[in-house]
Amino acid sequence: MELWTGFTLGLLGSFHCIGMCGPIALAIPGQNRSTGAMLFRGILYNLGRILTYAFIGFVFGILGLGATIAGYQNALSIVLGVLVIVFAVFPHIKLPAKVSSVYTDFTTRITRHISGLYKSNSRFSSFFIGLLNGFLPCGFVVTALAAALITSTTFHSALYMALFGLGTLPVMLMMNMAPGFISPKLRSKLRPFSSYFAIIIGLLLIWRGYSMMTGGHAMMH
Repeated sequence: MELWTGFTLGLLGSFHCIGMCGPIALAIPGQNRSTGAMLFRGILYNLGRILTYAFIGFVFGILGLGATIAGYQNALSIVLGVLVIVFAVFPHIKLPAKVSSVYTDFTTRITRHISGLYKSNSRFSSFFIGLLNGFLPCGFVVTALAAALITSTTFHSALYMALFGLGTLPVMLMMNMAPGFISPKLRSKLRPFSSYFAIIIGLLLIWRGYSMMTGGHAMMH
């Protein structure tokens, strides 16, 4: 996958992030409400998120490397592309009961730890809130991970996810500084574009897997 798609997906998906992660970002603790202090806390929070995304990308990159060695990367790319498109078109698909239970338990544990950090007076609590927030499941993070999974190396997987996080930075940081800069009406109009781009990512994954498969067959003949 081209690395620029990670940044673009993050940039477009950031309007979705406002609804999902916005309340956490807006509630970052700190008594000093000066512009400099709020900017500092916002940068720490988003840096934490980006580092977590890069770490998860590295871990998934190891899994993708295993698929490459086993010779399944082309099929994996096609399957992931189909799943990305399905979940982009039908975002409210219900997960199986066991998966839903694990998902709920995991998110509950993360949010409990985040709640504890809100009570902390530490200057760097916003950084650790961002680190934990990066682990909260999100449709666009999963889409980015699907693309990162079939990059060429674990480094590129981590870099892809870091660029995804950087793509979300302008909107998320602006929300920290000026919570009302994007109205709910404008947000609802912009949100479909992130879904459209997710579909494009899915199509690219399918095309990549198909081209690898046909290219491999051509080489054998």
